[in-house]
Amino acid sequence: MTISLRFIIAAGLILFLVSRYATGSQAMMRIPLKSTKTLWSKDDVTLTNVNDNTYFGQIMVGTPGQPFNVLFDTGSFDLWVPSLKWPKPGSKRYRSSASKTYKPNGKKAEIRYGTGSLKGFMSNDAVEIGGLRIKQQAFIEATEAPGRRIYERPWDGIFGLSGISKSTITGARPIWRTMMDEGVVTKKVFSIWLRRYSDSAEDGGEIVFGGIDQEHFTGAHTYVDAEGPLNKFMMYSFFVGKIDTKVCSKGCKVVVDSGSTYIRGPPNLIVKINKQIGVAADCSNYDKLSEVISFTIAAKTFTLIPRDYIERKNGKCKSVFADAVTDFWQLGTPFIRAFHTVWDYQTPGTVKVGFAKSK
Repeated sequence: MTISLRFIIAAGLILFLVSRYATGSQAMMRIPLKSTKTLWSKDDVTLTNVNDNTYFGQIMVGTPGQPFNVLFDTGSFDLWVPSLKWPKPGSKRYRSSASKTYKPNGKKAEIRYGTGSLKGFMSNDAVEIGGLRIKQQAFIEATEAPGRRIYERPWDGIFGLSGISKSTITGARPIWRTMMDEGVVTKKVFSIWLRRYSDSAEDGGEIVFGGIDQEHFTGAHTYVDAEGPLNKFMMYSFFVGKIDTKVCSKGCKVVVDSGSTYIRGPPNLIVKINKQIGVAADCSNYDKLSEVISFTIAAKTFTLIPRDYIERKNGKCKSVFADAVTDFWQLGTPFIRAFHTVWDYQTPGTVKVGFAKSK
């Protein structure tokens, strides 16, 4: 079964269209959407793009399903949605009493993100993503977000996409691992394709569970072996134009982080890169920028053009290269917009991350 959800942004109004393809006794509801060729059978969730700052899609929690818009985050482990105690006015809130499949847990949980922290307690319930249903998944019912930065986000919760067997934060099995272990996906692969907000498009991108959509990229993917809870790999040879910045000359540890709106690295190195880029805050030299930024992954050179690495909004320009609070680099959404990205878990004990030029 394939299900596609499309979010259409028009004049500030978000409309929801759903297309379902089912077989047998399952119900069928169909609204025409674009047809795509696939390499494998897949289930996908269309993403909403908010000014190139964040991308989110809808999941359902409980039975009957309660809808939540979540950030799909390859840089974290756990799933959380707001509880009835969540203080932000107007928020969607999970109601355990309204679900036939809810199972209590009660264990306290706390997560610290680079942009804020979260507190809550663990619960268990059914979760549906696109046409895929997980009978029982441990997740956090969030009660508060100290520092309040999370309250400013346009999504309801976060869907951690780590594939490790147990979260290092809560001890729960991450939802992507559940999907693989219980055979919810046909192939142990997921892929992310992101559009630019400025593109003339009805949707902001797509995350595909169990396959790859070949309409999202050109050429072949370059794969690199990754390791650890966040799938780290090595990056080398960082150039701005023809100038070698000497950044990563001996190799830098990197993760692809779909929850980050920037490409983040050590502050001393980011200063060097941004000085070399030299974009003016008022965009006065934007049209004259022609330098490409290139670096090497798995012996393949990946190149970003000014459109990829300069954020231009309301007459203001800035580089997407920002300071990291970790000891490794984070390739966030600016990189994923440029390069369709695949996480492949098909070989036991091995994770490969692949990149191909996005369409």
